[in-house]
Amino acid sequence: MSKLTQLASKMTLGKDLGPERDYSERGRIRKSFSVFGSNLRRMLAINLLLDLFALPFIVMFIILMPMYEQSQIAGLSFSGFLGIGYGLADDTVAGINIIYGIRSDFFLYFFTPSLMIFSIGLSGAYHCIRNLYWGVDVKIIKHFLRGIKLHWWKFLIAFTFLGLAGTNAACATIELMRLMGTVGSAGAGIWVWCILSLLLVLLTMLFLAVYIPMSISYKFKYGETIKNSVLATMIMIFFDVVLTILLVAPWFLMMVNILKYIFYFFMITIGAGLYITLNVGFGNFCNDLLINAMYEYEQEQIAKEALAQKKQQLKAASKAQRVNPKKGKKR
Repeated sequence: MSKLTQLASKMTLGKDLGPERDYSERGRIRKSFSVFGSNLRRMLAINLLLDLFALPFIVMFIILMPMYEQSQIAGLSFSGFLGIGYGLADDTVAGINIIYGIRSDFFLYFFTPSLMIFSIGLSGAYHCIRNLYWGVDVKIIKHFLRGIKLHWWKFLIAFTFLGLAGTNAACATIELMRLMGTVGSAGAGIWVWCILSLLLVLLTMLFLAVYIPMSISYKFKYGETIKNSVLATMIMIFFDVVLTILLVAPWFLMMVNILKYIFYFFMITIGAGLYITLNVGFGNFCNDLLINAMYEYEQEQIAKEALAQKKQQLKAASKAQRVNPKKGKKR
């Protein structure tokens, strides 16, 4: 028995909440884009509802943080070029410290609370898009609210942890950049802090890519969902890493001034819906390949054993009847 098979054997099995379907179907990526493309209006509606819960993010990090940075350095004098948008002058070091200090404060105080609020909306959006992926009829507002009612606490716990890990990683990265910009170097402790914090964020994202679709697809106990998600992440690690890279890579467009506004518009309109659809497709791929397939096999084996046992009982009863044909007759 291989190590992957051993890991899979430890998973809690069960039937998901979806309709009967072919668990061995292929082309999950193609299906995800097909579901997304055939439901563009619904995706837009889901995205707009989700935007309401994203307002803290939009206000704090897209509007207020850049405005506050500009207001704080407006009176400083810069000349030359340092490589990050500011020049070499008497106020250069002060300006860099101000900029990175503001960014560190915004992430420290607002990132996790904003993500917690956003997670509530995500629970509704995932519920709607899960149903669309399964081919179930969806009434957007009704099912969005139902998703929040059923799943809000699962998402809140998961994204609170992600928020804390992300805050830690952001503060470490910002401090590293501040030291590199002002001093030109950073100590080993800062590098270790930065690397470990980013690794924690990566591991959390890999876990959530499996956990979120699983948590809305089954009625497992919370501990069983955590266990299954950890095991599925370990088994499907290659596909999980590829998906995470593909979903994270477009965010680097935010580093380009013109492209970042196009990216913002895409995410605010239909982009979040596409992200969720791809994640739901990946989650169903993992669930069908592991839990659902093994559950169906287990049920088939149980049915075969029950049938064999019933045949054996009938055979034994028939044999007893031949040995004592008058047994059981009334006198």
